[in-house]
Amino acid sequence: MPGKLKVKIIAGRNLPVMDRSSDTTDAYVEIKLGSTTYKTDVCRKSLNPQWNSEWYKFEMEDSELQDEPLQIRIMDYDTYSANDAIGKVYLNLNPLLLPSSLAVSHDPSLCTATNVKGISINGWLPVYDTMHGIRGEVSIVVKLELFEDFNKFRQSSCGIQFFSSNFIPEGYKLKTVHGFVEELVFADDPEYQWIDKIRTPRSTNEARQTLFFKLNGEVKRKIGLKVLDLGANAVVGYRQCFDLEGECGVVVRGLGTAVTLDVCTSSEFVEQTKKTFMPKDKENGDKEPLCRRSSDSDINVLPRGNSLSIEKGKLHIPPQRTLDSFDMVGDYPFLTMTKYPAGFIQHIAGMVSARAVKLLGVDEAETRDSWWTELRLEVRSHARALSCNAVIAYTEHTTVCEDVCILSASGTAAVINHKDYEIVPMLSPDDNGCKVYHVPYNEISHPFKMKLTKCAQCKKGKVGEVLMTTAELMDGVKVKGKGTLIQALVCRHKRECKGELNAKEVSDALPFLEYELHTQLMHRLIAAGANAIIGLRVELCLGERVLIGHATGTAVTLAALPPPANPSELDDKQSSDEDECDELLRELDFSCGNKDTCLLEITESSSISNSAIIGAAPEGYLVSTTQCIPESLDLGLTPVKNLQMFTQIWKARMCPLPSSATVSSQFHRLLQGVYFKLRGMTPCALVNLRFKIDIPQQDDLQISLVGMAVGLAENDKKIENGEDGKMARLVEESSSKSTPISRPVRKSIHTPPREQRYGVDVTPLHYVAGGKIVSYLGNLNFFFIRESSCIRETGGLSAFVHGFVAEVLAIVRAHVTAIGGNALVSYTMSECHLINNAHKNQAQCLLNVGGDAVFVSYSEI
Repeated sequence: MPGKLKVKIIAGRNLPVMDRSSDTTDAYVEIKLGSTTYKTDVCRKSLNPQWNSEWYKFEMEDSELQDEPLQIRIMDYDTYSANDAIGKVYLNLNPLLLPSSLAVSHDPSLCTATNVKGISINGWLPVYDTMHGIRGEVSIVVKLELFEDFNKFRQSSCGIQFFSSNFIPEGYKLKTVHGFVEELVFADDPEYQWIDKIRTPRSTNEARQTLFFKLNGEVKRKIGLKVLDLGANAVVGYRQCFDLEGECGVVVRGLGTAVTLDVCTSSEFVEQTKKTFMPKDKENGDKEPLCRRSSDSDINVLPRGNSLSIEKGKLHIPPQRTLDSFDMVGDYPFLTMTKYPAGFIQHIAGMVSARAVKLLGVDEAETRDSWWTELRLEVRSHARALSCNAVIAYTEHTTVCEDVCILSASGTAAVINHKDYEIVPMLSPDDNGCKVYHVPYNEISHPFKMKLTKCAQCKKGKVGEVLMTTAELMDGVKVKGKGTLIQALVCRHKRECKGELNAKEVSDALPFLEYELHTQLMHRLIAAGANAIIGLRVELCLGERVLIGHATGTAVTLAALPPPANPSELDDKQSSDEDECDELLRELDFSCGNKDTCLLEITESSSISNSAIIGAAPEGYLVSTTQCIPESLDLGLTPVKNLQMFTQIWKARMCPLPSSATVSSQFHRLLQGVYFKLRGMTPCALVNLRFKIDIPQQDDLQISLVGMAVGLAENDKKIENGEDGKMARLVEESSSKSTPISRPVRKSIHTPPREQRYGVDVTPLHYVAGGKIVSYLGNLNFFFIRESSCIRETGGLSAFVHGFVAEVLAIVRAHVTAIGGNALVSYTMSECHLINNAHKNQAQCLLNVGGDAVFVSYSEI
């Protein structure tokens, strides 16, 4: 057996009263892993039982340890009736399967026989019940011992690190990018099985939670096998999605970028903040492809046929397999990371996307694989049409309504550099960083018209008038002015129909919806006085009678692109164009020729000037959909402290059916609520804003918002165009007038923490402001279900959701603490499905969260 898991139950506390006669509980614990179950002794009449049990041992294959969660159920013993369930704890064992301390800590000297077995899990974990929430805590200790195993047919992928971060993890350096990895697993949903009619709500919810935890482990294991085949040792930009298809079942998808990472030493880590990556030519002049099949990283890369072994106190790593052939990035040149080292991206062409409408009804994973294959091939063809060899910041999204599913894939077409990288000094002062936004194609190579101009900085390459990208802002790029949150929303009504007729109507409406969405983005971009959108996210939401498209991004003004035109100037230009169009229309004869002539759109001259920026941030706030703040350097500010992660969920009935203006106003209300609640923390930056629209039931609309408030402070050396410089210019201009105007600038009250903070910091960013990530402890993913039949008595639907989210975050923090961490970075809430029935006083909420557990030091800055 390759692994022996040992579990010890210490004690419990704050358990609920289960025996009303004595106001106590007769508690015992069931420990289950796979098909093996153990039980502790019953602790009589105590709400804080002390078990101090023996070590319960499970001997299993390491592949089973990856798939199966450790289930700890707290029960109340009854003599004359069935035992009552108090709650459960699901424990992810993947952090224990890290092969060595190199995958956990940045210090290679820690690679000894004592810590090669992984880390232990020790702490108090909340006991969760799907009907009542958190019901006490239980203290457990879990340890794992790995055995030697040289079976070349083993199906485990122990040792592969998963990072939810879209950036290169802090303390690591990128050595090789191998390409895109993905996996899809299909299973039946216990909620819709026939036996559900005789099940209780608690048993149904627990069956779904157990299934989701198992599918999560299975997807990671299968992706890890693909990563081992590529010769990589980590997955960066990992995303996992649960597609709830109702009676058809559940589809779990995982995707990421397979890379080879090296651990930075302490001296290299200090230099890493001052240096960047640049391409290096080999001495013989040959260029080795960056995306290759083999690697020799310092982090252990275990071939599938071997595992770790310990010999005389030393770590023994079997030799890696080498492949004769090299290829670029496999069949799909997609990279899920949004930020790359300088020099890796040569050119950015623009955003590419593809969508497909499918009719559900076939319960096979192969069918869904073929659907995504078609979509990815279309995205790849779009990138090649723009003379690009890769798609960066690649994402996939689905929306399901009954038997119709819309698949969406999007990214940014780019030209990447096929060379090895090493740490070298920064770019020369002569290089202004504008080359990355030079288009890699020309006007002659495309059949449609396009307008390209010379770069406004170097006057050499050609650039477009506007740029839309899903990636972060590239390093070294000059940005003018202040970034602005920009969003567009289109709501189209449709007939309520079923089957193929419904799929056809959705498919016919999609092109027009995307056209309107793009038109709104262009209008709002002009109204904001910007020429580029970074961090652009476009999502669709399908209901029985409505189809909604939503796009959010950060509008910035790039110095390399042509300066944006003023709306007034554009109005004059449009009026002259309309006169020319009127003359052309007089010459058209509609009495002859093709009678199937239709008018697509009439753009009035006032439509652009009247396009207001929805949710404009008040003074003291910097708002961005990206993790980096584009205008922070321009204002002389730097993030120094994490202030508050916020989650806003709004839900209402759509009677009558909403319009685009109605839904947009709700986005504005959400943002205004965030601004009001965080008004005491200014100046601050609201970064990594993530909006999501969902229609969980007919005539219901749900909008969720997740983001992070980061405290800003003035730099020691402000640049010339900083806040003080702008204030000085304002005073000089006003002094020349008759009425001087002076507005005091509020100085920052935020200071970086100088000592270790208490508790666990949860942030959707890949870094912790004011701290240094010392070690990565593993990727965690949780799926919780909460149901209640007394919504009105507990404060209504708002209190129900608020309490559920707070309990989920408390459980996440407890699990991070149990594995030795004090922060969770790259936090994501990928699924939030809320269903309620006001007449029956019932509600159910499904929540999927995840991130990277880390240990942060606040003293080594």
